Amino acid sequence: DNSLETYWAGTSLPLLEAVPASASVNIVAFVDLKSTSGMTVQKISGTTVTTVLTASEMNMGNPATLTWCINQAATLYPSTYLALSMWDHGYGWNYVCLDDTSGDSLSMQELQAGIANAAKKIDVLAFDCCNMGNIEVAYQVSLTNLVSYMVGSEESVPGNGFPYDKMLMYLYNNPAMLPRDFSMAMVDAWGVYYATQTWATTVNLAAIDVVQLKATISTFSTWSADMKSLLPGYRAAYATALKTAYYMWATHYFTDLYDYGLHLKTTKGVTDAKLKADTTTMQNAVSSYCIKVWDAKRMTDCKGISLYFGTGSEWTSHSAAYSQLAFAVDTGWGAFLTAYNA
Repeated sequence: DNSLETYWAGTSLPLLEAVPASASVNIVAFVDLKSTSGMTVQKISGTTVTTVLTASEMNMGNPATLTWCINQAATLYPSTYLALSMWDHGYGWNYVCLDDTSGDSLSMQELQAGIANAAKKIDVLAFDCCNMGNIEVAYQVSLTNLVSYMVGSEESVPGNGFPYDKMLMYLYNNPAMLPRDFSMAMVDAWGVYYATQTWATTVNLAAIDVVQLKATISTFSTWSADMKSLLPGYRAAYATALKTAYYMWATHYFTDLYDYGLHLKTTKGVTDAKLKADTTTMQNAVSSYCIKVWDAKRMTDCKGISLYFGTGSEWTSHSAAYSQLAFAVDTGWGAFLTAYNA
C-alpha cells in the first residue's frame, strides 16, 4: 500500500510467475495495493495466480496485520520451513512497511511484536526494502527467538528489488535446501542479477545468522563501552573515522560497521591497545554472523551490516526514538551517541 505499486505488477509478480509450479514449494503473496481497497492472498503457481482469500483494507504498518499474515500463511500452507519476504519501503531502524493509506509504518518494536505474537518459526526473514541490513534491526528481530536468518541490504534497494526468479529457482531445484543455505542462495542470486546492471554500483545484500548475532552481541557492547570511556580524548578521531568509512548514499548516518572499525584502528592518534583489540573482536563477530555478502563495485569495503551513528541535528531529531531501541539500551550505544552529541 505504497508508492512502489507499479513494481509489483511490472517486476516482482512476473518474476514470481517465472518460477515453475512445485508441489514442494508454496509461493504466497499478501497483496494490499494503494490503488484498490482490501487485501488479497494469492497463491502463485507458475503463471497461475489464484486468490485464495480476501480481506477488508488492512494497515500494513500495524503489527497485528503482520501477525495475521504469518498465521494465515502457516495455516493455509503448512511447511517444514517458512521464509518471509517483506516487500515495501524501509529505513533501517526507523521503520519498515510504510502504509500510505493508513499513514502508518512498523517500528522495530512493532516488527518484533508482530513476529512474536504469531509465535511461528521464521527460518528466513528477508527485507525487499531499503537499508534493513542494519544491526539495530537484526538485534531487535533476534529478541523474538523465532528468526534464524535475515536477508537485507545496508544500502537503498533499487525499484527492481529482489530477483525472485533467480532466488527461488535454487529452492525449486532443491526443495530440501536448509534455511542457512537458502539465505545464502538469495544473496548469490542477487549478485548474479545486479552484476549485469552496470548502473548498480552502490547495491549490496547480506545473509545474517540472527542467532549468532545475538550470541556475540557482547563484543559490540564491550566495544561501545570502550568508545564511550575514551570519548574525551578521541572525539575528533571518531569523527575522522566516520568521514572516511563507507556510509549509505541516501542515509549518511548509517555506516558499515566493519569498515568503521577498520578506519578507526588506522586513524591517526588512535593508540589505545584495548580499543584496537576490542574493535578487532567486534569485527570478527561481524564476520561470523554475516555469512554471505555481495557488494557492487563501490561497496567492496562493506561486510554486510550497518550501524547508526547519528550526529548533530540528525541526532537531535531522532535521539528520543533511537534511545528506546533494544539495541541502543542493551549495548550502551544509545548512551555513547548521547555523550558524543553532548
